[in-house]
Amino acid sequence: MLDRGSSAAPLYAQVARLLAAQIAGGEYGAGDVLPSEPGLAKELGVSRATIVKAFDTLHREGLIQRRQGLGTFVAPRPQRRSLSELTSFSSVTRSDDGVPSHRLISYTVVGCGDERDDLLGAFPASADVVVLGRVRFVDDVAVGFHRTALPADLVEAAGLSENVVAAEDFSLYQALEAVGQRPWSAEESLRAVPCPATICEHLAVGEGAPLMQVRRLSKNRAGQLIEAVDAFYVGSLYQYHTELSSHPVNEKEGPAHEVNEDDRGSHVRAVVTERVRRDARRG
Repeated sequence: MLDRGSSAAPLYAQVARLLAAQIAGGEYGAGDVLPSEPGLAKELGVSRATIVKAFDTLHREGLIQRRQGLGTFVAPRPQRRSLSELTSFSSVTRSDDGVPSHRLISYTVVGCGDERDDLLGAFPASADVVVLGRVRFVDDVAVGFHRTALPADLVEAAGLSENVVAAEDFSLYQALEAVGQRPWSAEESLRAVPCPATICEHLAVGEGAPLMQVRRLSKNRAGQLIEAVDAFYVGSLYQYHTELSSHPVNEKEGPAHEVNEDDRGSHVRAVVTERVRRDARRG
């Protein structure tokens, strides 16, 4: 099964590719536990150190996850979200046939006189803010951590007590929509950051491990800020997707064609088009 010739690839690389092929072929599915390191070493006739190095390779590639005391598991398929759509974590997960859930880690009220960081600074200093810390799961695998700030008066209006938010099937956007405060528009920025010490245990990664941080500022239809969130994702488990075009407007319909703002797939192109028109008028 393994090539032990002098010109062959290192044994750990061959083991990694063998396991990767078995995962891709469906022999091991998302969430399945892999054989133990000693068991694989015996089965393949290699040292345990070789298996450890092979697992290290697969972990870096995002194919497996290690859970202390439980074993090594096949990682779930990365969640994929379009950059042109304002949707919730739960909606994205369900659209990809996953099961979303969360665990509430913290529920904190920050008063108008309390110290604030830059995330909470998005709200007026005179407004009380409620901050939620939540681990986000897909098929019971932790893929992200959300630190979400909401105006305290909105939290009260929506009945978002700590017990309500702690429910496993809680969806923030559903709760906001129920009181007529559905996020209508948002600004997002993405960057790579080292995993903060405060959340590395929740995501089963080491302190300083690379994460993708997404900051979203969401407004309601009246243009009022109703949510500020820093979302930290394990890069191998969550993907952002966007479609680009060098033709902002359908050429067949001409430059006067108006893009329907409710067509989310065209929204990014519509924004670009309007910017071009404004620049042309100023010129």
